[in-house]
Amino acid sequence: MRRWMTGARRPAARWPGWMRRAARVTVSALGLVLLGAARSWLRNLRTAAPALGTLYIVLQLAGAGGLGALAARDAVAADLRDAAAVRVYLRQDVAAEAVEGLGERLGRDPRVAAVTYVSADRALEQARRRPGLARLAEAAGTNPFPARLEIRAAGVSDVAGVVAAVSGDPAVDPAQPTSYDPGTDAAVRRVVDVGSWVALGVLATLVLVATAVTANAIRAVAIARSTELAITRLLGAGRLVLYGPFLVEGALTGLVAGVIAAGGLVGLFAGAEQVGARLYTVLLPGVGWWMALAVAALLPAAGAGLGSMGALFGVRGRAAT
Repeated sequence: MRRWMTGARRPAARWPGWMRRAARVTVSALGLVLLGAARSWLRNLRTAAPALGTLYIVLQLAGAGGLGALAARDAVAADLRDAAAVRVYLRQDVAAEAVEGLGERLGRDPRVAAVTYVSADRALEQARRRPGLARLAEAAGTNPFPARLEIRAAGVSDVAGVVAAVSGDPAVDPAQPTSYDPGTDAAVRRVVDVGSWVALGVLATLVLVATAVTANAIRAVAIARSTELAITRLLGAGRLVLYGPFLVEGALTGLVAGVIAAGGLVGLFAGAEQVGARLYTVLLPGVGWWMALAVAALLPAAGAGLGSMGALFGVRGRAAT
């Protein structure tokens, strides 16, 4: 019997033969698909040029739209904060206990985020800082601005309920109880809804155009190589070897377009900063370099996804034959 001495090297474990063969076949197939796709993409670059240009334009517009959406997010948030604020005007002769009781009741309301008391003198001081109101205050002779409670609702949809809850309170002025305008809430909601649907519609249109152009380009390459594909099929090649390179070509086209679009987006952002701080603040308020780089980093992946999806539609009909 053969004995192994302590410290001697043991023979390395060998994989079963079927696993080694499967690994070799897999590596060979992947190498054939990837390398073949890269060579074919370079050889058929003229055919892929329309898809490359279309994907570049789509991704460039999508990146610019993404930066615009980030900038609009802050503007919409500010509008929503303004729409969620309402002023409750108090009676001229209201007692301090009544005001305190109303404030405590509002503070316990889950629909109210904050309540601030503004005295009549403070309201007059604030009005004098605004153009036009200073002359109005001087012409009135007395203070025309009553004391008020400034309420910030938890959401725009909560404003109407809060206003209804305070309208009949004895501390509130019955002639003009609040500054709430029902049309403002509806207008803000309409702007947000319309803007969201328009953005989704434009994005869907761009995706459809890019997918269609990429599919046509890949289909043209597949038609040009129909004889080669037929011979390869007769030799027993599977669908991965036959049509996998086309999917890689589509992804490669989108990836290159995404890299170019990312560089263009970063260049546009840097140019907007160099033109002037005032113009930059107007065009992209609240958008910093890290946001621009994050959006640019997403473009190559988005391009690869669009390209592979277009290639899938391009070869789907031929794969079925």
